[in-house]
Amino acid sequence: MKIRLTGPPAEVDTAAARIASVVTVLETSRPYPRRGNSALVSLYLDVTLDAPAEGAPTDPTGDTRR
Repeated sequence: MKIRLTGPPAEVDTAAARIASVVTVLETSRPYPRRGNSALVSLYLDVTLDAPAEGAPTDPTGDTRR
């Protein structure tokens, strides 16, 4: 899966780190400045979703009740 993050550099770095805590990041681009006189950057992530471990709850809250 490919994800593009666009925003101020510090926020993009924070968002990329948070995303990396829940998916496997295969590749991260360098931050690309946005066109024109923008203070924003774009960062591209290639990620993969890990399969849940056998027997692990699939509900992100951990609630196994149905």
